[in-house]
Amino acid sequence: MLAQAVLAHYGSREWRPGRLTVTGISPCPYATYLHYNHLDPDTPDALARLRMKNGNWQEKEILEDLRSAGFQIRFTGKFQLVLHIGQVPITGRPDGLITVNSREDVLSIKAMSLDRFTKFKQKGFEAEPRIKCQEQLYLASEELKDRAGCWIYAKHKDSCRPYDIFEEKDLSYSRPIIEATESIVLGKEEVKRPSEPIPLCSSCRHRLFCWKQELVNTSGIAAISLPEAVRMWLEGQFHLDLGKTLNGDARVLLKQALGDSEILYAEDAEVILSVRKVLQRRSGISMPKFIEEFGPEALSKVLEEKIVEQMRILRVE
Repeated sequence: MLAQAVLAHYGSREWRPGRLTVTGISPCPYATYLHYNHLDPDTPDALARLRMKNGNWQEKEILEDLRSAGFQIRFTGKFQLVLHIGQVPITGRPDGLITVNSREDVLSIKAMSLDRFTKFKQKGFEAEPRIKCQEQLYLASEELKDRAGCWIYAKHKDSCRPYDIFEEKDLSYSRPIIEATESIVLGKEEVKRPSEPIPLCSSCRHRLFCWKQELVNTSGIAAISLPEAVRMWLEGQFHLDLGKTLNGDARVLLKQALGDSEILYAEDAEVILSVRKVLQRRSGISMPKFIEEFGPEALSKVLEEKIVEQMRILRVE
């Protein structure tokens, strides 16, 4: 009852798309064009709004952690700077400014799921091109043109594990994006969709809008927007894959430690694992031996064919 009431409350709140800001600009001009003209509106459901609210709380905690570690941080929360980029101008609000080694740089803070956090550590901005675009546009603003770069501090939501990287200002990257945005907003340019999917499409929320026809041009195929189920499947699949990898690595270490012993107790500060050497005998029917003993005709008499309905889920990049 309580959960349903909360979901109903957040699900009933009206959502109005705002004007184009830095967060709506993409390295892909077509995505920026869609944002600016509201051609593919993104209306968050109740769970999405709860996640955004949770993200805001997590980011406040990050600021507290950084200040506790002795860093001086300015222009956060309600006192964020309002930046102006390009001739439009496009406005934006960075998370803050942080002093590291006696120099003040831009600060970006992100609370990430396990999937995002792991990919960000492994691939950097290849996994998060929107973060790079956003921070480089901030660094190209009139107000922060004297800043050398930006610290991106990410926190894994569940384990609280932190990770950070520093991104230097790169005007050669931001200028073409600003010029493309100005052409859309000031020049009223109509941007065409790319002729085929590009790497940015894999992480873009417009990918179904852009490529739906290519997905559904065959009979028996359907496409719908079902973000909750997609997110749940991705999170579950990531945990399964990660679990198999970690479990396999742990088994190798435990087998080495067990050696010739019959039982091993492995412990850390909170958990003790019991590792036992177990020998099992299993029986089964060998098809080659069955044919050799009774002939292939006999095999066909005992084989049964069953039709089993299954559902196969694959990630479409």
